Amino acid sequence: MRFLLKLTLLIFVGVVVSACSISEERAQELAETFFEEKITQEPKTITYESDNISLYIPSYTDVDEVDEHNLILERSGHTYLLFLNDVTDFQSKEELLDFMMVEEDPFIFHMDEVDGKTTYLVVTEFSEEDYKVVVGHNGNKITTITTLRELNNVSTIMFDIVQSIRESNE
Repeated sequence: MRFLLKLTLLIFVGVVVSACSISEERAQELAETFFEEKITQEPKTITYESDNISLYIPSYTDVDEVDEHNLILERSGHTYLLFLNDVTDFQSKEELLDFMMVEEDPFIFHMDEVDGKTTYLVVTEFSEEDYKVVVGHNGNKITTITTLRELNNVSTIMFDIVQSIRESNE
């Protein structure tokens, strides 16, 4: 009886763990749909202002202004590096990947232009279980490291932040 209970518990844990995981193929499919939705969304409401910029920062996020072009954001165990006003304008996938020094095909790559503003999502393998995520919009970009399971939620936050950025002179 005790053996049967342990076996049942082990099977239940296995089912729960596998239900919480996501396949690489599914992550790529979700990223494509997600990207198409995000590039046309309205910017989030401004929640953070400094001398040179205003932007949306989610609740419970710590902000460290390194200088006028770099912010470090900490939220739910993730560190996000926000680079403001990157003046480089990328015309192609190759140009962007060369600039990012990505030598192999990225795990996920989407790039589009809407209303004259280039937006991109680049996900590359960082380690066996982690991925480097870069979201860029209108010359600004944000970067973090995350797991495949958290990719969608983290990317959502990143898009919301980078799309909301407004320079003080805008």
